[in-house]
Amino acid sequence: MDAVIGQEKLVKTLESYTLQTLPKAMFFLGPSGCGKGWIAARLAESLGLDRECIYADTPTEKLMEYYQCPIPKMYIICLTDIDEKHQNRFLKFIEEPSSNMFVVVTAESEIGVLPTILNRCKKFRFEKYTKEQLQELSWMLKTDDELIYELCPTPGQLLEINAESLKPAYDLCETIVTKAKAATFPNIIKISTKINCKDNYEKIDFELFFKMLAYVAFKHYKENNDEFAFKLYLYLVEQQSKRINKSVAKESYLLSFLSNLWEMSR
Repeated sequence: MDAVIGQEKLVKTLESYTLQTLPKAMFFLGPSGCGKGWIAARLAESLGLDRECIYADTPTEKLMEYYQCPIPKMYIICLTDIDEKHQNRFLKFIEEPSSNMFVVVTAESEIGVLPTILNRCKKFRFEKYTKEQLQELSWMLKTDDELIYELCPTPGQLLEINAESLKPAYDLCETIVTKAKAATFPNIIKISTKINCKDNYEKIDFELFFKMLAYVAFKHYKENNDEFAFKLYLYLVEQQSKRINKSVAKESYLLSFLSNLWEMSR
């Protein structure tokens, strides 16, 4: 894992394991794009393990096949898009792994993860990347724009960012913070038509919108001591755990948020 930039402490710990000492069930915790899946794959490679990725729609028959496999393998389960109800399908892997199974569960947060999974896994938390570490990445968007690093604090998020989407997102959030008090309820709700909740990439990305709104709100509070901007910022921070819960529908959450924004601005 010499090619890894950042996460040195975590990588050093993982490299100290052998097949005999490697925990049977591990929980990799960190934000989207921090390298959880990539490092799990490199760990498997370094130990000579084949690997399989398990998804929400992996058939039960396939799970049983994995469980009975005579060859040592690493199984990577990403819980980002798997709600608590469907997590129960994987409990046997984690509670009673066979002698040939090594399981890595990945998630952005402990929110929405079954307590049984949290209690049975050895936890590894990914550290926050510094701007300098991100700039070391050869493929990284070459820019000194601090906003990029504020909104995209991991390698994966930087890789996916569309720099052209930043200005319309910023302009929309600036309008919300400065003009929400004077806006009508229909105009506030109309904001939902500008946000991408269903893979319409001509609209502003859902996650980018909320990150940008928090950034702009706090910026206005610092520069203008704006009470509404500060109240909005605190509300966004408070709601963060709910937004990253994948069992919550984006469309429903967005409409609820905009209704609360209207109330907040009165």
